[in-house]
Amino acid sequence: MTTATLAVNAVNPSINLAALNVPATVVVSNTTPAAQPSAFEQLKSLESARIGWETVELAQSNNRLYSILKQAYSFYLVMKQDADKEVRKAKLEAMEAFIADKGYTNSFGATTHDMTRVVKCVFGVDRRRVSAYSIALREALRQEVGADDLVAFLQENGGVEQIRMGGTKPLSATKRAELVKAEVSEAVISTVKFDAALVKANADWVDKQVVLVATYLPTGEFEVNAVVRHDGAVNTALAAYYTLAQAKKREELNALKKAEEEAAKVQKSEAKAEDKVAKQIAKTAQEIAEKAQAVKATEAFNNVFVTETQATEQLQAEFA
Repeated sequence: MTTATLAVNAVNPSINLAALNVPATVVVSNTTPAAQPSAFEQLKSLESARIGWETVELAQSNNRLYSILKQAYSFYLVMKQDADKEVRKAKLEAMEAFIADKGYTNSFGATTHDMTRVVKCVFGVDRRRVSAYSIALREALRQEVGADDLVAFLQENGGVEQIRMGGTKPLSATKRAELVKAEVSEAVISTVKFDAALVKANADWVDKQVVLVATYLPTGEFEVNAVVRHDGAVNTALAAYYTLAQAKKREELNALKKAEEEAAKVQKSEAKAEDKVAKQIAKTAQEIAEKAQAVKATEAFNNVFVTETQATEQLQAEFA
């Protein structure tokens, strides 16, 4: 190696990886920047994320919450309304013991609703949340909603927060109409046909709902006074139908509930009466058995003396 070669290598040192049998990979980075999404696309992406959250995560969270609220509501109903006094007492004692165990006793006043106590046992020290949930459940209680109907009640009235802020949120007329439109369409009461000169119906009316304004006559017939083809009038009529149907359903459920409670009371009363009769029969049987045993003992005692008397008389006769 010459002096010139050494000088070059000293200035530009290098390692021949191939000569050393060392594999080498050369990575060349792409210096072209990726295209950034536009502001419009960013908003669209955020909207999609929100929809996914509402339909999946939030829905699942609300469903789980409503399930817990339903169980708390059911606990209260059993504690207050169960036909068995001992069952009600056991629930109340369990709630009071839990409150004492958690140190919640001083959190309540003399007028605190027991629904609030139950909710606090379940949801702990967050006073705002306990208040909101208690208000929602007490509203359901006021409207005599059953435990099995609580989830539907909360959903139909805008959720717990809506109820807390302003009571139950009534369904709009349009929503109520939608809920019964198909049901009403399938229920055919009667078929009538009007004079074409009086009712200007045409092909556009086919399969469309209309409102009949009628008067009920003493004969039991309906006198049709007008035919109204107007979406708003139809929606109003269907909404009224929904409201009346729901009121009737609540009345039937309340009547059924009261009948079940009365039946439970009668059954309990009959059970007590049967138990009393059974005890009386057992007591009488025992008294009869005791009397029979006493009679047998008396007879046995008398027989002993009779036998002794006979023996004495026999001896006297022999010695006579």
